[in-house]
Amino acid sequence: MSGPSIVVIGIGHDGPAGLSPPALDRIASARLLAGGRRHLAFFEGREGETLVIDADIDRLVRRLRGLDPGEEAVVLASGDPLFYGIGRALLEAFPRESLAFSPHLSSVQLAFARIKETWDDASVVSLHGRPLASLLPALEARVDKIALLTDGTNHPGAVAELLVGLGLGGAYRLWVCEELGGPGERVTSWTPGETRERTFSPLNVVILLRVKEVPASPGLPLIGLPEETFRHAGGRRGMITKREVRLISLAYLGLGPRDVMWDVGAGSGSLALEAARLSTRLSAFAIERDRAAHSDILENARTLGVPGLRAVLGEAPEALAGLPDPDAVFIGGSGGRFREIVLESLARLRPGGRIVLNCVTIENCSLGWALLTERGLAPHATTVQLAHSGPVGRLHRLEPDNPILILRATQP
Repeated sequence: MSGPSIVVIGIGHDGPAGLSPPALDRIASARLLAGGRRHLAFFEGREGETLVIDADIDRLVRRLRGLDPGEEAVVLASGDPLFYGIGRALLEAFPRESLAFSPHLSSVQLAFARIKETWDDASVVSLHGRPLASLLPALEARVDKIALLTDGTNHPGAVAELLVGLGLGGAYRLWVCEELGGPGERVTSWTPGETRERTFSPLNVVILLRVKEVPASPGLPLIGLPEETFRHAGGRRGMITKREVRLISLAYLGLGPRDVMWDVGAGSGSLALEAARLSTRLSAFAIERDRAAHSDILENARTLGVPGLRAVLGEAPEALAGLPDPDAVFIGGSGGRFREIVLESLARLRPGGRIVLNCVTIENCSLGWALLTERGLAPHATTVQLAHSGPVGRLHRLEPDNPILILRATQP
C-alpha cells in the first residue's frame, strides 16, 4: 500500500470554505468520511460511507482497521487534531506511517488573534471532560495568560465561580470567544462577577488575562494561621486545634502535594484548611458530625479561598465509607467512638500512609497506643505543653494550656 490510509483533516467553523483544494479532493474521494455531526453536515451531498464520531472512539478505530488495502479514510477534526484532539487516540491505535495530518488553525490561535494578544507565553488548560480543578495549578502560579478549552460543565460561568471563590475575582479578566470563524462569532470581555450569570454558546474558548496581583488570602501567612482567622463558634464549645499543635500535627502527617487527607472530627476545619492551602492538588476531607461546626468549615473555606476542601457532614466512622482511601489521617475528635474511628482509619490507610492522633485524655492516648501496636505499627508519642504570656498587674506570667498527647505511626 502506498501512502497513508487515514488522513486527518482539521476543519474550522467555516467548513469547506476554510479548506484547501487538496483537502477537499481527499474528502470527496475517501472510502470513509468520519467526523462529528457538525463536521459531516458540511458534506451532506457527498457519496460514500460516513461515520459519526462520538464518545465511543473504539468504534471508530475498529472501522478504520476494517478498511481494505488501498482504501483511504478521512477523519475530520476541529482545528488542529494534534492539539487536545483526536490525533492522540489515532497515534496510539495506528502506526505513524499509516496516518497523515492536515491541521487547521486551532481555536486557541484564533482566540488570541481576536483579542490581539501574543500567546507564546500562555498556558493552555483543557477542561473538556476534565475536572475544573485542572485549572488550579495555573491560578496558583498566577500565570498571566491562560487559555481554557471548556465543555458543558466547565463553562465560562463555572470558571468565573471558581475565580470568585478563590478570591481572584479582581485578578483576572475573562475573554469569551464564541463560535470562532463562523457567522455567529462573538468575542466579549467580562469580569468574573459579570460572567457568572451569563449564558454563552457551548462552542467557546475562554482566555484569562491577569490584571493585577491579588493574594489568595490577603494579609495571612503562608502557614500557621492564627486561631482568630477561623470561625469556630459552633460545636464542641468552639474548640479549635491551636496553631502550634496544628503545625506539629501537619509535620507528622508528612503530606505530599497530591495526597488524600482525612481530618476526622474536624471542628472548625483548621487543620484541613491549613493543609489545603499548601497545595491545590491535595484532596483534603474535613469530617464533622456537628451541623454548626460543619457550617463553620464551609464558611472558613469560603473566606480563605479554599474551594477544594470537601466538608463532610456525618458521624465517623460511617461518614468515611464514601471517601477515597487516605494517605494521611488526622483524628482530632471522636465523639466517644475513638476505637471505631482509629480501626476504620487503619483499615483504609494506604501503604506508607501516616496517622496522627491528638489526644487530650490519658485513656485515649493509652487506647490509641494499644490499637496502633496491635495492628503491627510502631507508634511514637509526643507531648505538647503550651504556655502563653499573660499580664499579672504590671508584670507577666506564663499561662498554660491543657497538654496535648500526640500519637503518630506509619502504615507498613
